[in-house]
Amino acid sequence: MVGDLAVTDALANVPFFSGLNKKLLKTIENNGKEVDFKQGVTVVKQGDLGVGFFLILDGQVEVRKGGKVLAKLSRGQFFGEMSLVDDMPRSADVVAVQPTRCFALTTWSFSGILKANPEMAMPLLKEVVKRLRSAQSAPTS
Repeated sequence: MVGDLAVTDALANVPFFSGLNKKLLKTIENNGKEVDFKQGVTVVKQGDLGVGFFLILDGQVEVRKGGKVLAKLSRGQFFGEMSLVDDMPRSADVVAVQPTRCFALTTWSFSGILKANPEMAMPLLKEVVKRLRSAQSAPTS
């Protein structure tokens, strides 16, 4: 726990994990680790293969593509959750714009958790399908 942000509670607010019970969320927490990034450090580089998920416990990052800031993320927000499932390259850079502490979960740790807890699959699939439906119904420009 960092400050008053408990990792398990914060994971429950991540849509990808929101359908999981407290026991499974605690299992995820126990299989990840906290990592610190100094200001200016590139946490994720565009084009690199994604190796995991990051939940911001403290600090702030910017999501950048082609030098343009696409988003600013801070405490309780997250990035990289889809890399837990696929092997696609990162679509943007993520840079710490202040000292930042994250909870990190690797793809291989997540895979092991999923294999040991197959009951996780249905809530995760429901969230993926929800996102897919939402993307399909979004207006195109």
